[in-house]
Amino acid sequence: MLISVPPRSRSVVSTLLPALLGSVALAGLVLGCGSGTAPAISTENEAATPASDPIGERLFLDTRFAKFFFEHMKDYNTPLSAGDSIVANVPNGSGSLPGPFAGNSINCRSCHFVTEFQGVAGAGNRTYADFTTRSLLPETLNGYITTPRNAQQMVGTFRTDGGLQFLHFDGEFNSGEDLVIGTMAGRNFGWDASEYYLAIHHIAQVIRNDNGSDQLAADRSNGLSYGVLFKGADTRITSDILLPASQRIDVATATDMQIVQEVALCIAQYFKDLQFKQDNYNRYVASPFDLWLQRNQLPRQPLTGESKIAYGQRLLKDIDALSNPVWVTASDGTFAYHDQPFQFGALELAGLKIFLRASTGSTAHAGNCAACHTPPDFTDFSFHNTGVAQDEYDTIHGAGSFLALHIPGLGERSAAPDVWMPRTPQHPNAAEPLRRPASADHPEYADLGLWNVWMNPDYPNPQDKLRQFVCAAGSAGAPRTDCSADSGLASTISQYKTPILRDLVDSAPYLHNGSRAGLNDVITFYIQSSALARAGKLRNAPPEFSNMNITPDDVNALTAFLLSLTEDYDDA
Repeated sequence: MLISVPPRSRSVVSTLLPALLGSVALAGLVLGCGSGTAPAISTENEAATPASDPIGERLFLDTRFAKFFFEHMKDYNTPLSAGDSIVANVPNGSGSLPGPFAGNSINCRSCHFVTEFQGVAGAGNRTYADFTTRSLLPETLNGYITTPRNAQQMVGTFRTDGGLQFLHFDGEFNSGEDLVIGTMAGRNFGWDASEYYLAIHHIAQVIRNDNGSDQLAADRSNGLSYGVLFKGADTRITSDILLPASQRIDVATATDMQIVQEVALCIAQYFKDLQFKQDNYNRYVASPFDLWLQRNQLPRQPLTGESKIAYGQRLLKDIDALSNPVWVTASDGTFAYHDQPFQFGALELAGLKIFLRASTGSTAHAGNCAACHTPPDFTDFSFHNTGVAQDEYDTIHGAGSFLALHIPGLGERSAAPDVWMPRTPQHPNAAEPLRRPASADHPEYADLGLWNVWMNPDYPNPQDKLRQFVCAAGSAGAPRTDCSADSGLASTISQYKTPILRDLVDSAPYLHNGSRAGLNDVITFYIQSSALARAGKLRNAPPEFSNMNITPDDVNALTAFLLSLTEDYDDA
């Protein structure tokens, strides 16, 4: 039986007087759920929740869209007699935990947990991620038994930066709608690329035939079927789940793809509403770092027209000029879901300065981290090569092996897509050797990230926006890369989307391959990788590494700062 996951609530902290907005926080006011208390900094953003959001959450939890259900169902509304073994247990790094969806087939939430393991030792809350390096797949497809990459946490990921939105580590999708369709009709749900249209038809048939008899419908939709909700004409539909006229369709007459696009619209809206807590001025409010900025009257977001890079530089100047900082201590609040103290003190400040500072020449204790993890979001929503793919490959095949790996140019790749490119509905027999984990048995396997998507005609939708990144002007006005040469393909080797650093403790393990278990491990990796770059031994090294100069002595301070970005995220 499907676990009953409580519907999301939207707690609004609105008790502060207008005169207090933006001033010193009031300690002890509960923000979110649980027994912990955190200081309220300002009112939480009170934007109305679209009706497509709760419908999207129901679809996100529904376990009937996978190939396993298609192959084993009695009908569309009868529970399976035996569930997919893939969801019976949840790997958590040191073993496994009982799966919350045992007895069913896989759904979106199977790799993107939130509160299912709240308070469970070795697990705990998640920011829509799982606990393992790469998520297990329900079917072995093209040799894959896991997803190509780690399950990226979803909170905050669906924001756009300057109108650009890149989703998945390699930018495969440029909208939540495309991501939903690609995922639900793809290998994550057990469908081979050759079965794409069968998957689309099955998803549509689940929607057409749903009768609202399951517990999920009772909990979230007043027992109404998807067809009734999508049509929007039934008087039993309450205002919170009444779709606007522009979003309604009649599933009895709509095509398969029209129905699947409606599903994608709702789930994508649900994605967009997964955000870390912000006030009505879109300032982050829930971490010790956020409170420390406010306590010390430091800027908490860019000025109108100011770039995030410029904001980070301005913030560093203001911090350096701070003569008597006010600290955040455990007396200001506690965490409900984390054992660490709610604090921002001298060590955290030292880490923040390292994080923001760029090295010029021999400047020590300069991480230049904010060049990619720009505050206040702590991501630039863009792509960089930090050496993770090379590290994975060289660990197996020996130092320097990745530098010698043959990577085709655009002409060679385009001439033989089945040899080089990812498997897609257009090329269902492609070998995709360069979107795989490195393997001792297959030295041709490596994961090149964005390289697989850029200039790939099988992914037409993200190309225009990707061009704005790949061929963008650098800080001095010079091209980031010469796109007249091979369309800049070589510059995309091993580039991955920059992850958000907020509430990192709820999205471990880290990096796109989940190869680092702790924050200190990640920082140590950057020390090693940046050293390779300076020695000319990192393939397609990022220019940001030239301004990084950190040593093992900086690890503790940087780790303390990153922990100060923790908040009690619980989807409330």
